[in-house]
Amino acid sequence: MNLLDFFTSHKTEPPVMTPFAYILLMMSLVSVIYVASRFFEQKKVQTFFKVAQIVQLVSLYGWYLAIQEPLSESLPLYHCRVAMFAVLLLPDKVAVAYKQYFALLGVFGPICAIVYPILDPYPFPHITLFSFFIGHLALLGNSIIYLMKHYDRLNLSYRRIVEITFGLDFLILLGNIAFGGNYGFLKEPPLVGDHGMLGNYMIVSVVLATALLLFSYLFKEMKERQAERLTQ
Repeated sequence: MNLLDFFTSHKTEPPVMTPFAYILLMMSLVSVIYVASRFFEQKKVQTFFKVAQIVQLVSLYGWYLAIQEPLSESLPLYHCRVAMFAVLLLPDKVAVAYKQYFALLGVFGPICAIVYPILDPYPFPHITLFSFFIGHLALLGNSIIYLMKHYDRLNLSYRRIVEITFGLDFLILLGNIAFGGNYGFLKEPPLVGDHGMLGNYMIVSVVLATALLLFSYLFKEMKERQAERLTQ
């Protein structure tokens, strides 16, 4: 393997995930969850995940520009890509509801992506694989840190979660129509198969909204227990 292979634009097939590699992924997932939730107040931990996210995004989109990747694949319209930019760039105390929403998305999305990875058709190792794994793990870390520090159930109602989810997926759907992509897996949802444009939109939106409602409830319970421990 040389540096040119790492940045090649020649597509082949997605790499085969070996049992050992999958175990390493699960260990990485658990480690990030533990570190981010246990040491979320430490500046070094916060900086580590933010820098990792920045390096990943700059590397990936720099490569997209270099190879002139078509807009059907290079736009940041995947759910986790949107969350990466939102959690990284939105101020903590401005547009609070949206940042909290994307932080919840930034917990659920990476867990799904790591547990059931759908990889680009390039040989290992490749920049897209680096971006996939590092990007999702960094997003997970940044999102947990934000939620542990700033989560407030009053900032984001359950109804608002549903509204933002269906609105976001509708915008992604428009992007797919305009550029012919499969952003948000709204064209070809994994596991359930293709049920047409409207069917895919409803399935993805309902599943995503339900998951985010659950994660919102879990963080609410977590914060309440934290508050109880502090008052004891």
